[in-house]
Amino acid sequence: MQISFQQAHRGNYLPASRDKEDIRYLVIHFTANNGDTARNNADYFARETLSTSAHYFVDEREVWQSVADRDIAWHCGTRGTYYHPYCRNANSIGIELCSRIQNGKYYFMPETEQMAAALVRQLMERYAIAEDHVLRHYDVTHKTCPAPYVESAAAWEVFKNRCKEADDMTEAQVKRLIEQSKTVYRSAEDVPAWGRPTVEKLVQKGWLQGEEQSLNLSDDLLRTLVINDRAGLYGA
Repeated sequence: MQISFQQAHRGNYLPASRDKEDIRYLVIHFTANNGDTARNNADYFARETLSTSAHYFVDEREVWQSVADRDIAWHCGTRGTYYHPYCRNANSIGIELCSRIQNGKYYFMPETEQMAAALVRQLMERYAIAEDHVLRHYDVTHKTCPAPYVESAAAWEVFKNRCKEADDMTEAQVKRLIEQSKTVYRSAEDVPAWGRPTVEKLVQKGWLQGEEQSLNLSDDLLRTLVINDRAGLYGA
């Protein structure tokens, strides 16, 4: 993976020269913008003094690094309550996903999620970070960040699965996501046109089955399944 680098302004991070074993967590954030880019963010944090930062910014085309891994970015600290017993700025790397807005809701482009998952896998291998040490900002401070993964537990599970392996999702993983959903769409005919091909594929595979011919499929889960399908996770 090619990663571009633009050093953040000195007022936005703490030089630390951390060793590899000091980095124990990866924390996922979102930029809370609409259509911004990784480069825009890297340039902004290089130019302005904000007393905040992240190590990496990811969009659908690029990854830009703003703070070196060895240094401490100010991305998950709080003056309030910590809800995670161990994860702090000093022992973590912060990764920001560039976001978009549709109908008043934040979401990520599928390609952004793919790029971010690949980056997470790379960093997990580099620093021997365990799967359960990949966290949302929410898990550390209860801030609603990244909003798409706080508002949809299913979407967060999908992303974590992508970070664990690049292979297709298993039938069991798909069924688990389906079971977590709230009911919205009861049949394939109820599903919007943009999601119907994915639903029909999963029904045909026998992975998507409801009770008494009712799919009971939530809108959040539908979007997640479509993103996975477009990424090729469910095969032909």
